[in-house]
Amino acid sequence: MCYFRVITNRNIYKSFFVILNKMDQRSIVDLAKEYCKWYHRGQFRKRNHESYYKHPFGVAEILDKYGYSDVVTQCIALLHDVVEDSEMRVREIGEKFGYEISNGLYILSRNTIGHRTKELLDNSISQSVEEFSDEELYKMRISFARRKVKRVKIADMIHNTKDLDSLTEEGVKRKSFRIQSKL
Repeated sequence: MCYFRVITNRNIYKSFFVILNKMDQRSIVDLAKEYCKWYHRGQFRKRNHESYYKHPFGVAEILDKYGYSDVVTQCIALLHDVVEDSEMRVREIGEKFGYEISNGLYILSRNTIGHRTKELLDNSISQSVEEFSDEELYKMRISFARRKVKRVKIADMIHNTKDLDSLTEEGVKRKSFRIQSKL
């Protein structure tokens, strides 16, 4: 059995112990797959019109291929676009999947850059965050992230490059510029 301590974030969630055996861990990943499919229903990749949920599944496969098959990494991979692309909120993810997974999604979601993120970063760096764009703050937040979160981001970028042949020339240039600016 594995024991996980779910840490509360400003007492939003009650602190509790979750006891998971292997079967329960698999069912959490299965739940993440169902959430992924449900919250991406009716969404399609821009150029090839493939069901969008296949992208997070592809990201999870890349991570699994390289040995990152733990529950937290797989759930973050499967849910990494849910907060940006649907009505789902980080708080709801925390209630279902726990703090570590919801925090990973918070870090990976661009639409969560707000006052709290700016306040935390302002206390962590020697410059005022007002000097930075939201994109720069997002990159900064990723740079402070745990390795599991960074791995999901890298696998996401790798998977996104697989559809470059279906993009317009302008789309390829835009994606290339975005990736280069992250390096």
